[in-house]
Amino acid sequence: MTKQDFQDWKLNDVTRAFYHACNQRIEDCKDILAGSAGMDSDTDNFYRGFIAAYNEMFGFRVEDIEDED
Repeated sequence: MTKQDFQDWKLNDVTRAFYHACNQRIEDCKDILAGSAGMDSDTDNFYRGFIAAYNEMFGFRVEDIEDED
């Protein structure tokens, strides 16, 4: 996979819809935490981890991939 392949994939309509759905899930988790944080630390940690995992996915870069000729 080249950097251009990755850029093309990120701009694809399906990929954009997937990222939008992931972003919506993050917002849903934030809403849940806003209404129930502190009631159950295990549940709080689950949602915090869920948000962190999705944010890590959004931060993925392919800076180390060299273009293939």
